[in-house]
Amino acid sequence: MESVNGAELLVRTLVRLEQRHAFNIVGLGLFPLAEAFHRHRSEIRYISALNETNLGLIAEGYARANRSAAFVNVYHASGTGLGMMALTTAWAESVPLVFTSTTSSRALSGRDQYAAVPRAVTEMSEQFTKWSCEVPSAARIPEIVQRAFQIANTPPYGPVHLAFPMDVWLETTEDTSGSVGPADVLADFTASPSTVARVAQLLRDSTDPVLVAGSEVARYGGVDAAVALAERLGCTVLSEDKISDLGFPTVHPQFAGRIGANRSVVAEADVVVLLGVELTESGLTAPIEFGAGTTVVLTADAVSLTRQLRPDLAVLGMPGPTLEAIGHAVGDVEPEVRERRLAVAQQRHRARDARVAQIRAIRFDDEPLAIGRIVTEIEAAMPEGTIVVNHCASGEPFLEDLIPIGDTDTFFGISSKASAQGWGGPASIGFQLARPDRHVVAVLGDGGFMFSSTAINAAAQFGVPVVFVVLNNGGWRDIAALARVARSPLAQAEQVMGWEFDPAIDHAAFASSLGVTGTRVRTSAELRTALDAAFASRQPTLIEVINSPEDADEFSRVFTQSD
Repeated sequence: MESVNGAELLVRTLVRLEQRHAFNIVGLGLFPLAEAFHRHRSEIRYISALNETNLGLIAEGYARANRSAAFVNVYHASGTGLGMMALTTAWAESVPLVFTSTTSSRALSGRDQYAAVPRAVTEMSEQFTKWSCEVPSAARIPEIVQRAFQIANTPPYGPVHLAFPMDVWLETTEDTSGSVGPADVLADFTASPSTVARVAQLLRDSTDPVLVAGSEVARYGGVDAAVALAERLGCTVLSEDKISDLGFPTVHPQFAGRIGANRSVVAEADVVVLLGVELTESGLTAPIEFGAGTTVVLTADAVSLTRQLRPDLAVLGMPGPTLEAIGHAVGDVEPEVRERRLAVAQQRHRARDARVAQIRAIRFDDEPLAIGRIVTEIEAAMPEGTIVVNHCASGEPFLEDLIPIGDTDTFFGISSKASAQGWGGPASIGFQLARPDRHVVAVLGDGGFMFSSTAINAAAQFGVPVVFVVLNNGGWRDIAALARVARSPLAQAEQVMGWEFDPAIDHAAFASSLGVTGTRVRTSAELRTALDAAFASRQPTLIEVINSPEDADEFSRVFTQSD
């Protein structure tokens, strides 16, 4: 059997596990690993970035788009610390991620060597990971790496953290990578027949059932089953408040909008079924209140069954097969009952459309451009099938409303649970790497963009044609707007607190300096021209849009509304 070093064995293992991209930043002591990636460059594409925060979030976006684990390696304690946002986000959004650190040499352990770690580097991430392990020898690499991918890819998805001692890369051992391969994780578990029958009976007998389709529905391939059940019942469907993965098409005539904008609908329903829903509480607004009706939680994650509310019935199961089973158990709903429910659902859908039209019309012809006009131009310009990455702070809830989504795999955001500033730019690069046949547009707030702005250099370096639309309202306007709602004296202290960018930041010029085509626009005509050129070019492009600060006040109203 051939003898290889640990670095070569790792890369061969990744190839056997059908990884097509690997994410890494080279540091002192990582040359053997970089050399191995270079040798296998025709089999696995190497992606780097200017810092580990960007690198990890690119990998997170890639993994989320693929619904399968990505491999990322960072260097020592500092690289792990910078990459932690990828782990916290992957934990919050249940994204499969094999996050690895090259750590202290075994020969010098405990001697505060170069880039030292007091104990184990995996301790930094333990509360956010499903599993962690320090690889003890080169010979164990295939076994442990394969297990890491299996754990990350088993629902509920999540990150794992491995540590590779630096001297493992040069340690020689037999090539056992041929013994590994991608594991078929069969996790289509469903609730018991008696539980399915109980839920079906509740829905069949309900006067006004409401389904709330959460991120789990999309994450685990249950959208078609959710649509089929909703159509069988003729019921109203709602979404999460801050959408990370979209669990139901927003163009569907039974879709009535976000749960937070429909508190009265939920409170008055006699049956509410929450399908893998994240109900993150902020402490700033009142939690969602469920009325006297029956509340059912369906989730693939046992930890989430009673985490944010105490339902009348908690059901553990994968959304796809469980919803299919419930649909079969419901059978044919009496036509009169279904039509009555359907009329209510469609009226709510029309009411949502009317609200959306009002939002779109706000300051529509004004300059600086308002979010309604900006989104209208993006929607008109983007080619069919374009993936929208939504991370623009005060514009986020409006994007969820204003862009009609038929294909739920074309819209991604960040949940309140993750609340990862700077996520959108690098994550969109990961989405584009995973879906090279699609266009990707990332709509970003200027404040959040500055957390990870150097990520766009990776798009330039590796030819990743994301269209970055940065909404420049001159600062952290959403924070100031919320301060005004709270009647805080800080509302008058934007400059003192550093919430107003003074001197102004030239995002377009910054993008150009990093190798990305940058342009600044002020009018709707300029925006449309820039968007058309960007999508046609298939080159990474940043469009800086001068955006009305007044949008932040609209955001604060939506953020704090109680229906």
